[in-house]
Amino acid sequence: MAHPDQGLQSDGLKTALHAALAGKPAELERMLARMGAAMATPNLRLAAAFGAESAAYPGPVAALLGHLAHDDAPPDTARVFLPIAAAHGFAGCIRVERDVETSWAGLAELAADERAPVRLGTCDAMVSICMRDGGADLLVGRALSWLDNDDRERRLGTAALAIEALGEKRILACIRDAGALHAYLSRVISEVAEAPRSAERSDARRRLVRSLPRILAALVLNTGAGPDTQRWFESECTRADHPHVRAVLSDVIVQLSTSSRGLGGGIVNSLRKSLESSAKPLRDPSRLRPGTGRGKVSRRTR
Repeated sequence: MAHPDQGLQSDGLKTALHAALAGKPAELERMLARMGAAMATPNLRLAAAFGAESAAYPGPVAALLGHLAHDDAPPDTARVFLPIAAAHGFAGCIRVERDVETSWAGLAELAADERAPVRLGTCDAMVSICMRDGGADLLVGRALSWLDNDDRERRLGTAALAIEALGEKRILACIRDAGALHAYLSRVISEVAEAPRSAERSDARRRLVRSLPRILAALVLNTGAGPDTQRWFESECTRADHPHVRAVLSDVIVQLSTSSRGLGGGIVNSLRKSLESSAKPLRDPSRLRPGTGRGKVSRRTR
C-alpha cells in the first residue's frame, strides 16, 4: 500500500485535476489512464496520491469521483484505472471526513465490481482507511450494514472484498471491538449457508468462500484476540451444517494444525471435535473404510 497522505507530485496532473473539478475532466482522464496503467499491475501509488490530493482540494470533489467511478472500461484497458483512482478518492474523503456517506456508498459499489483490477485498487483503498486510528472498526461497521443490501450479488461481492481487506494480519491487529467482528463474520457465514443453490454459480459468492479461511485462521491465531475468539469459532463449528461452510471451517482447522504459530494440539483437537459433532450422521456407518480419519492434521473434517 502506498502512503495515503502524499498528494500528487506532477504539476500536470494537478492542473488537470483542477480543470476536471471545473467541469473539464478529459485531460485528467487521459493522464490517469496513461500513467496509472503503465505497470503490470495498477499504479496504486498514483491512485493513493490522487486520493490524497482530491480529499485535500477545498472545493467539492464528490461529483468528479462519481464520474470516474462509473467508467465501465474493460479490465484489460488503460481506462480501468479511473475507477481505481476514484476508490482512493473516496477513501481519502473518508479519512478527512468529507462527503462521508457518498464516499462509503461509492466504495461499496466498487467493492462489488466484476473487474479484478478495480477490486484490487478498492481493497487497497479500504486498507488505507483501516490503517488510521479506529479505521478497521469503522470498516467492520460499514461492512455489516452492506449485508442488508437487497441485491445478492452486491451483498456477497462487498463482503468478499471487505473480508479480504480485514483479513490482513496488520489490520486484524488494529481492531478493538472483537465482538463486532465476530458478529459480522457470523452474518457472512450465514450468508454462505442460506444462499439458494442458484447462488453457487455466483462469482461473488465463490470469492467470498475463498476469502473466509484466511481471515478466520488469522483471527484465531491472533495472539491479541484471546479465548473469546476461540470460543466464538468453536461455536461456529458446533452449529455448521452446510457443506460449503463446513469445508471453510475444516480448511481453517487444517491451517491452525500446520501453522508454525500453532495454538497447541489440545485447542486444535477441541475445535476439530466441535466440527465433527455437527456432521450429519452417515447413512450407512458400516461402509466406513478401515483407517478413515488417520492423518487428521492435514485432512479435512467431513
